[in-house]
Amino acid sequence: MTKGIEWKIVNEWRGMMTQFDMPNLLVACAYLKFKDEDSIKALMLQDKSVFNKLLEQEIGRERNLPNSSIFIGQVSEVISKLPDGRYRETLKMVNEYMPKDLMISALDMMRLSGEITSNSLNELLVLLAGVQKGDSVLDATTGSAGILVEAIKYKPEVLIGQEINTDLAMFAAINLIVNDALHSEIFVGDIFEKAEYYGYGKFNRVIQVPPFGYRITRDLSNDDRFKFGPLSRSVGDWAFVSNALSALNPEGGRAVIVVPNGALFRGGPDKIIRQSILGFDFIESVISLPNGMFSNTMIPTAVLVLNTKKDERVKNHIQFIKVSEDEVEVVNRRERILPEELIEKIVTTFETKESIEGFSKVVSLSEIRNADLVVESYVVQDSYIFDGLAINADFNKLEEIETAKLSHVATLSRGFNNTRSTESELGKYQVIRISDITEDGINYGDLVKVTSDVKNVNDYKASKGDLLLSIRGTTNKVGLVDKEDDTLLFNANLIRIRTKNDYDSEWLKIYLESPMAKVLLERISRGTTIKQISLADLRNFPVPMLSLEEQQKAKKEYEKGIEEVKMELEKLHQKEYNIKRTFYQSLPIADAFEILPDNR
Repeated sequence: MTKGIEWKIVNEWRGMMTQFDMPNLLVACAYLKFKDEDSIKALMLQDKSVFNKLLEQEIGRERNLPNSSIFIGQVSEVISKLPDGRYRETLKMVNEYMPKDLMISALDMMRLSGEITSNSLNELLVLLAGVQKGDSVLDATTGSAGILVEAIKYKPEVLIGQEINTDLAMFAAINLIVNDALHSEIFVGDIFEKAEYYGYGKFNRVIQVPPFGYRITRDLSNDDRFKFGPLSRSVGDWAFVSNALSALNPEGGRAVIVVPNGALFRGGPDKIIRQSILGFDFIESVISLPNGMFSNTMIPTAVLVLNTKKDERVKNHIQFIKVSEDEVEVVNRRERILPEELIEKIVTTFETKESIEGFSKVVSLSEIRNADLVVESYVVQDSYIFDGLAINADFNKLEEIETAKLSHVATLSRGFNNTRSTESELGKYQVIRISDITEDGINYGDLVKVTSDVKNVNDYKASKGDLLLSIRGTTNKVGLVDKEDDTLLFNANLIRIRTKNDYDSEWLKIYLESPMAKVLLERISRGTTIKQISLADLRNFPVPMLSLEEQQKAKKEYEKGIEEVKMELEKLHQKEYNIKRTFYQSLPIADAFEILPDNR
C-alpha cells in the first residue's frame, strides 16, 4: 500500500532535502494522523507554520517521548525548507495513507541505509523469544523499535526500549504509539553507561540486534551486569550478551540476540565468557544466518537463544540450526529476507528440538569443543564440490576409521609476520607468501625481501621438503619447498609442515590437495569475512595411516599416472592445433598471413 510514496516525495523535494529529512516529516505526519485522522486535511487550509505548532502541542501531551524538542526542531527545519506549493503537494500525498503506512515508508527508507532490521528477521526473533500475553519485553538496542512493534501482536504487558541515537529513539517511541502499544517507554542513552530501564525490574523476554563491531570504551569490571568474565575492549558482542542475561528473570526468562559469527569462536576474553555462560547452561540454541541479512554489512551472523530455565529436553545440551544461503530470498543486491515457510521451519525445529540431517542437531555440552559455538562445527555439511568433483562425506564413518593426527606425523609452526616496515630490496631474507604458491609450484622469482634483523629467524626458515599450507583467505593452497636456500622464510598466513621420518612430504602434499582433505579443511575453516584455520584445529587434522613404503609406492603411481595424462593432453593439443592450422591455411586469404609454429 505504501509503495512509491517516498519516491513521490523525493521527486517533489529533489535537490532541496537531505536523506534524513523525509523520514522525519513522514514520522511527524504519521503521529499527527494517528492523533487526529483529519489533521492533515485541516493543515491544508492553514499557514504552514501551523504544522509545527500542532506537532508541538500534540507531543507536549505525551509523557514518555524522548528528546521531543530535538525532533520538533528537525521537523520545523524541514517544513521551512519547503516552498508553500510543494508543502501542500506533500500534504496531499501524505493524506492518502494511514499512519502505520506512513511509518512503514519512513522506516523502509532508513532500512535502505542499513539503520533498520528487516521485518522478516524481526518476526523470527520475536517468535523464537516466545512472547506471550502479560510478558515484559526489553530491547536494549531498540533502533526504531521494529522488534517491539512485532511483539505487540502477542499482547505483552509492557514494552521497553533503550537507544543511544536520539533521532532513532524518537522514531521508536512514535512507532510504538502509532502501532497501538498500550504500555511502552523508550529511554535514550548508552546501556554501558547506564541501563535506564532498571526501574522496570527483570524481564521475561529480551530481544535485540546490537550494533556489530561496537568497541567498549569504559571500564565495566565493577558493573554487576558483566559477571561472566573480562570484557574484550576491541569488540563488545559478549558485553551485549552479558547485559541481556543480567536483565532476564532468573526464574524463567529468554533472551534472543543476534551476534556476528566471530563472537562464536574468537579467543581471549570472548572465549572465557563463552566458557562461563556454557558452564551455567544458559545457551539453548545457536542459529546461523547467511551473509547479507543486513544491508550495511555482508558478514554472516547468528542468533543466540539464551534461557535462565531451560526445558528438561535441552538441559546440559545446545541445539544448533543451520540456515543455508539458498533458503533465503534475495530481494535486491542489498537486501535478503527470510520467507515465511523458512521462518516456520526454524521456529518449529526450535520448539520440537528435532534433529534434521544438514539442518539441526542437539549436542551435549560435553561435545562442545574449545567453547566453539560455530553452527557448522556441529551441523555438518555432507556434500561438497571440489576440483569439479561432487563429494558426499560421511563423517560418522570417518570417526570409525583409524587415522593419525597431523601433529603426530609432522611438526607445525606459524610463519613470520612481515610488514611494510620490514621489507627492503637490500634485505637478506626472502618471504614466501600465499600468492607465491601456484599450481606450478612456489614462484621464487617474486619473493619480497626483508631486513636481516628478524627476531628468532630460525623459527621461520623454510627448508627443502617443507610443506607450506595457507590458513587465511584461501585455506587449502599447499606449496612444497623444493630448493635448499638458507634465506627462505614463510609468512604468518602459512603453516610450515615438516614431516617426520615415517611420512613422505610429497605424498602428504598430494593428500592435502585431494578433494577429501579439502572437505576436511573447509570443515575447520572459521571466519566472518575472511576464512582462517587455527593451529589447534590443524594439529588434530586427520591423516591416513600408511607405511612409508606404501606412501612412496602410491606417490610414484600417482605421479606416473599424472605424467601420462599430461603427455596425452599434449598430443591432443597438438592434434587440435594441426586441425585448426590446416583449416586456416586453406582459406583464400591465407597467403597474406603467417601462422607461427605452436611454441606453447
